[in-house]
Amino acid sequence: MIEHFKSISELIAGLKGLKQEAWIHTDVEAWLSKPQKAEFYYVPWDYMQSLEDDEVFLNDDGLELPLVLRDKNLKEWMLVNVLAHISNSINWEKAGPQEFIDQVNYYLEFDTFKR
Repeated sequence: MIEHFKSISELIAGLKGLKQEAWIHTDVEAWLSKPQKAEFYYVPWDYMQSLEDDEVFLNDDGLELPLVLRDKNLKEWMLVNVLAHISNSINWEKAGPQEFIDQVNYYLEFDTFKR
């Protein structure tokens, strides 16, 4: 089943229950312009395998996704384990979601962790 996270805080709270090697999908343009308003989707591989051919579509990158997500402009964004590592590296009492955003963007740009 698809898991939908409507905010960064929901995503962070849900990371522990997800397969660590799986992808989180988002509208990358939305993330880059207003990350606080981005929404995130976890689409388990098992779920994708259970869908019929007429229940999936290919996104612009050639990735199969459930047809119900067609209008979301989703792309593979980050691996669950990478997001978990970033989240665990932040002192949430001193830093807020902006530090998470900054570290994710650093990782996306340089393919390495900021700390």
